[in-house]
This record gives sequence, C-alpha cells and structure tokens, in this order.
Amino acid sequence: MKKSRRQQANRKRGRARRQRRAALTAFCVVLALAILGLSAYVGWWYINRSRVQGDARRYADLYEGRDNALAVTVTAIPTAEPTPELTAIPTAEPTPELTAIPTAVPTAAPTPEPTAVPTAEPTVVVTEAPIPVATEVPTPEPTEAPTPAPTPTEAPFGADMPLVEDELIPTPGADTRIYALPTVPPVQPGFSKLLALNPETVGFLEIDGVLSLPVVQRENDNEFYLSHSFEGAEAQEGTLFMDGLNRLVPEDDCLLVYGHNMKNRTMFGKLDLFEDLAYLRQHSVIHFDTLYENRSYVAFAAFTASMEPGNRRYFDVRQFIFDDVEFDKFVLKLQSRSMFKIPVDVRYGDRLLLLVTCDYTNTEGRFILALRQVRDDETEAGVWAQAMQASIK
Repeated sequence: MKKSRRQQANRKRGRARRQRRAALTAFCVVLALAILGLSAYVGWWYINRSRVQGDARRYADLYEGRDNALAVTVTAIPTAEPTPELTAIPTAEPTPELTAIPTAVPTAAPTPEPTAVPTAEPTVVVTEAPIPVATEVPTPEPTEAPTPAPTPTEAPFGADMPLVEDELIPTPGADTRIYALPTVPPVQPGFSKLLALNPETVGFLEIDGVLSLPVVQRENDNEFYLSHSFEGAEAQEGTLFMDGLNRLVPEDDCLLVYGHNMKNRTMFGKLDLFEDLAYLRQHSVIHFDTLYENRSYVAFAAFTASMEPGNRRYFDVRQFIFDDVEFDKFVLKLQSRSMFKIPVDVRYGDRLLLLVTCDYTNTEGRFILALRQVRDDETEAGVWAQAMQASIK
C-alpha cells in the first residue's frame, strides 16, 4: 500500500513537472515568436522609412525650382563682362576713320568753292530742278506703293474685304457681360523632370525641417494617391496630393493639400509638430511652388477637427472659392478654432493654403494648418516676425 501511494505521488509530481516544462516551453516559443515578429516589424519600419526618405531626396533633386533660378542669375553675370570690352573697341576705332574721311574729301576737291559756298549753295540747290524732282519722285512712290498693295490682296480674296468691314461687332451695352477664357500660363521649367516622371505633378511643398516633396493631383479623385506613390506604385504612405476639385487655372482662393500622418514621420507625419507653439513660431513660413508660380505662405491658424457631419467638432474644410463676405467668415472660423492666437492679418484677395492630415483625437479627425500667401509688399522675415508673437489662447 505504501509503495503504491508513493508511486502515485511520484506520478503526480512527474505530471506537474511535465506541465510546468510544457508551459515554460510554450511561453518561450510565444516570446521568441513575438520577438521575431517585433524585430521583423521594426526592421520593415526602418527599411520602409529609408525607402520613402530616399525617394523624397531623389524627387527633391529632380525639382529644379528656386535654387535653379538663382544659379541662372549667377551664371548670367560673367557673360555681361566681355560685352563692354567688345563695344569699347569698335567705338574707339571708327571715330578716327570717320574724321579722316571728311579731311580727305576737301583735299580731293581742287576748288575751294564747295567749302566756302556750302551755306549759300543749299539754297541754290533747292531751287534747281533736278533736286526738287528727286524729292518729288520718292514722295509719290511711297504713296503709290501702299495703293497697289491692297489691289493684289483684293484680287485673291475678292468680296471678303467688304464683308469683314460690314460685320463689325457692335459696342456692347451697359448690361452686356463679356467673358474671356482663362489663358494657361507657361509651366515653370524647374518641373520638367518631375512632370516626365509623373504628368499629374502640380507643385512642390517645402517645410523647413519637416519635408520637401512633390504634390500631385488627380482631377475629381481623392482616393488614388492615398495608396499610391508618386510614381504610381501601390504604397501605404501614398503621396502628397491636392484636392481633386481644386483648380490652378484660374486659381481657387483656397488650395488644399492632403498627406498621411505616418508613424515613421514621413509624408505629413511631422505636421503635428505645429501643435507645439515654440515649433510653430520657428517654422511659420513655408514654400509651396505650383507649376505656374512660386509662393511663400505664413501660418495663421492650427487646430484639430472632425470630418464627420453632426460631430460637435465638425469643420467643413473643402471650400475653394469665396466672395468677400464668405472669405471673411471662413477666415474667422479658422482663427476661432485655432489653438493659438497668431497676429497675422488675412484679408480678401489673399490666397489660402490648408495642409490637412489625420488626427486620432477626434472621430474622423484631421489636423489642419491654415496659411495665407506672403504678399508682394511683404518679406518672409517680416511675416515671420509677426508669427513669432503667437500665443496660446
């Protein structure tokens, strides 16, 4: 009996040891798999970030914008130096030659009469018959030259000439409106390489310390570039893209640029840095160059909102064209929602730029950085000094 009890106890202890070993083995396997999975994710995270950053550097090298314009002006300076040297040589030499010719002419003339009579002879020459005849002949010739010119034009066209004169457009009345079609300006040459890589390129966005990336647009489509790279390949980081309803010709009053809030800090992954007052003060001026014009912008509002209608934090960000009253209302809404008070004035006629990315503190949340263009009579340093006075509300 004692032996059988001892055996049963040993079996129980053995089963308990095996169960503990199995549990420990399972735990070790799960832990190893978790470490491997985490290592794979971290490795993929860094590799993916390096890929995106490498592409960004490559695209920045392809964009020949403001720096290229400066290089052109620098190279144009030495070309101006040889020109004065060349002009100085001919101007010095012909003058003595011309002065030598008149001195030789009087020596060739044996009689001193032309030198003494030049003042009296012009009157005699005018009265003589040959010279007035010469003056009379050219005068009728130019008058006769234009008159035969229309005759050959009338021959091929025939009755077209009077018809054109009869079909003159009458002067419109006071209540008549005449609309002109917008003329597309020439594309800046700095975009040629980016356009060759992606014809849907519309601009290039530069934020110091944050990003330097091209911006694309697919008309009436805000979905494609959420999941496709600048070169059209499927990519979770997508591409910076302008709203599909925006127009550059004629340009809308407000342009919207979207980008993913990537955790690896690519695309608009660093845009939330502008939620920090100190950072916003230092980086309040950004550059957004379009195909047709280079512009600088200064921030005047930054806030988070919801894109879900009915939410108390809902904000309708997709507004593009305004009259003066609508513009003032829209700017007031942006400034009232801003987490900072930024003493940068905005008035009707200013071009607006909104940078929009995801925010995870609201339902269908978005972080919105609102900027207005730096005017022609302003400097970047001047508006930056204004933005430096920003404060928390």
